[in-house]
Amino acid sequence: MNKLLILISTCFICLIQNLSANTANIQTIEKPKIVIGYYGRPNSSTLGILGENNIDELIKKMRDKADYFSSELNNNVDIKLAFHLIHSLATKDPGRRNDYLLGMQESSVMKYINRANKEGFLVFIDVQLGTKTPYEALLPILKYLKYDNVHFAIDPEFKIPKHRRYPPGKYVGHIFAQDLNKAQKLISDYMLENNIEGKRDLIVHMFHKRMLREKQDVKKFKNINLVYNIDGHGKPAIKISIYNNLYNQEQEKIAYSGFKIFNNSDSKPLMTPKQILGLEPVNGRIIQTKPYYINYH
Repeated sequence: MNKLLILISTCFICLIQNLSANTANIQTIEKPKIVIGYYGRPNSSTLGILGENNIDELIKKMRDKADYFSSELNNNVDIKLAFHLIHSLATKDPGRRNDYLLGMQESSVMKYINRANKEGFLVFIDVQLGTKTPYEALLPILKYLKYDNVHFAIDPEFKIPKHRRYPPGKYVGHIFAQDLNKAQKLISDYMLENNIEGKRDLIVHMFHKRMLREKQDVKKFKNINLVYNIDGHGKPAIKISIYNNLYNQEQEKIAYSGFKIFNNSDSKPLMTPKQILGLEPVNGRIIQTKPYYINYH
């Protein structure tokens, strides 16, 4: 009788241990992470969705968008929200620095950084280059990396050569892999020198392969998550085709991907969360690699 009781007790203990182990394994399974950013410049309704509303209204819209994604995706993703600020805005006027850029006051930047900290959001600070290299454009804003929620973005579309003087946007600009590598090294070195731990995202906008040239030479840095944000707009089939052509398994070795939705200029209805993440096709086209960053313009 005693042997039977011992056997039953042993089996029961083993069962409990197995259940505990299985529960632990379930708890360690992480949901896929996506970041949803609202892009624009404060108080400028023509430059993106971020500037169409005051910050309180904006936050409500962003949280509604996150709820929409969660509902459509059955709560199977971990969603992080982000303010995406156009810090250095390309202009037709060369300005006193002759760089064709209009900066943003530190007080405006800090308003969004501080509010993002309060809300648990990220902040992407975006530079539109003008005559500057990515290195030169990022140099003045490195100080914001002391805030854990701050990341950067580069927009080659508005890059113009130093030796030619035509306004940004007349032709599609471009940068080279070596320009991007120098920018990454700048950020990486600054973080190491200032004991800033973890990783930071660096977004590169593009809608054509010529916007980032010699892409095969782009390097990977341990403390930087590079993100190729694909900016095609119009009909879903065109957007998906541009995305799939510019981001593939080879690019995945170096960078994450982003997908931009233009609220006003994309065809309606706008693509759904499942279509954006490649879970459902649109008119026979489907996104082949799930984007990490979803950018609402």
